[in-house]
Amino acid sequence: MSSTRNQILEKARYLFQKKGYSGFAYRHIAEPLGIRNAAVHYHFPSKTDLGVALIERYRDVLRKGTSEFMRHGGDPLVQIEGYFLFCRHEYSECDRICPIGIMAGDYYNLPEKMRETGRLLVEETLAWLTKVLELGREEGIFGFEGKPAAKALMLQAALQGAAEIGRITGNRGLYEDAIAQARTDLGLPQQTADSTVEDATKLLRQSGSKNLQDAAQAQARRDASPPES
Repeated sequence: MSSTRNQILEKARYLFQKKGYSGFAYRHIAEPLGIRNAAVHYHFPSKTDLGVALIERYRDVLRKGTSEFMRHGGDPLVQIEGYFLFCRHEYSECDRICPIGIMAGDYYNLPEKMRETGRLLVEETLAWLTKVLELGREEGIFGFEGKPAAKALMLQAALQGAAEIGRITGNRGLYEDAIAQARTDLGLPQQTADSTVEDATKLLRQSGSKNLQDAAQAQARRDASPPES
């Protein structure tokens, strides 16, 4: 991927998660990057092309972080900790919200191709999360009642909803509260073992996403910080 195309997608991703698909134009991407609108059009002739590329990028990040687990299994705890770490980095600042939530709110303004790609992202996210929860319960790592698919839906909806409510209220603590409650509901301790955090940050780095690499680095800095007295 060319450097310019990557920069365009990074800026578009931020604007998409902050303002929604209808909330920005090509000039909002071009001006901060110091390029012309024509450069954006060169890589993405239409905004539909850009929107589909954004969602495909989310799908690619998901695949890179979960494909090995989906094919061969693995440690469900590392998978769920990676999920929490990613969500915390992406949405806890009340600045951006989940792309699935953004698409839901903007759904009737989205091009059909983008709706279809978004539907695939939702299905793949829930399929992965369902497998994580199912295997984790079988191995005695998670403890919850009901169907894993229903629990996956509730977990995704809870964290997505916390990000949206946090944006409206400006309360950053809501997201941490939602993650803490998710841990309780899954029968997990609130304090994660250092080795599990380390494995989860490695998983994020493997995804190839700059955002996830940033998340891993931020987590490493928090781990290295001395506890408050």
